[in-house]
Amino acid sequence: MASENLLDSVRAGFGRSSSREDGEIGPIREFINDHFMFFVLTPPLLVLGTLVLLPSSYLLWSSVHEARTWGPDVFVGLENYIAIFQDPMFYLSLRHSVMYVIGSVSLAFVLGLTAALAINQVASKRIRSTFTVLILLAWAVPLVVTGLIWRFMLHSDYGIVNALLVQLGIVTEQIGFVTDPTLAFLSVVVVDAWARAPFATILLLAGLQTIPEDLYEAARVDGANFFQKFRDITIPHLKPQAAIALVIMCMFAFRTFSVVFALTGGGPANSTRVLATYIYQAGINQGDVGYAAALSVLMIAMTMVFITFYVLQVQEDALDTA
Repeated sequence: MASENLLDSVRAGFGRSSSREDGEIGPIREFINDHFMFFVLTPPLLVLGTLVLLPSSYLLWSSVHEARTWGPDVFVGLENYIAIFQDPMFYLSLRHSVMYVIGSVSLAFVLGLTAALAINQVASKRIRSTFTVLILLAWAVPLVVTGLIWRFMLHSDYGIVNALLVQLGIVTEQIGFVTDPTLAFLSVVVVDAWARAPFATILLLAGLQTIPEDLYEAARVDGANFFQKFRDITIPHLKPQAAIALVIMCMFAFRTFSVVFALTGGGPANSTRVLATYIYQAGINQGDVGYAAALSVLMIAMTMVFITFYVLQVQEDALDTA
């Protein structure tokens, strides 16, 4: 009823009455009145469709052509896709991407859950709100900025991390966090987890605040300790938020580019080469737009797996709360 009144008010604002009792509405106004929502929604949908369909169409078109930054485009069919599955660098990048997702998302989730539990234990609502705002500000920092900051902090010559380790006597010489192949991969995983942890914190904190306090009070009366309450109360109630956080973080970590590119550029010796940086190398550095487009199509198809899990999880949560 409220939505109908709102619609009538909007129609009235356009000089159209929602009533037809007097028969004074002409055929044009009657047509507009009957298709009001169509005229309202069509322009934004056309703009959105154009912004999505045109790049997507060009991406698919380029993926079946030998499209380079120089020379004419030549139709090659599925040759780009066949070349991808014969390319050892593709499998190396894919393996790095999977390892990156597992390491980054796992660490980010643990950090986020720990921070959410700590903030939720704060008794003062004002202090709790302050911490929440600080977490939001940390989340708002662009990933490329985070990568550049950590690149300077981890620098082997003038980085603050190496300086602190040497000053504390933990190491005797600087560590090549971004120059050693093994340490470089670990570094980008840790930095990415650091950047994504605030998202997990906000989502999990929202879930924690929906858990009735009476459940914890009853468990305390029964003599349950912190770990028992966490296992029997917190985890079951946090499953929906945890599942959504994990799926979203996996989706974005799989497509990651900014942190890796800003921190290591995919090196050293391709040790941090993930799918996104490999696409950049093929399309920008090597000028093979068709091959990069085919890689992008495959990457989008893989990302759709995470999107499918996300949609299914949201639908399951909606059914549980219905």
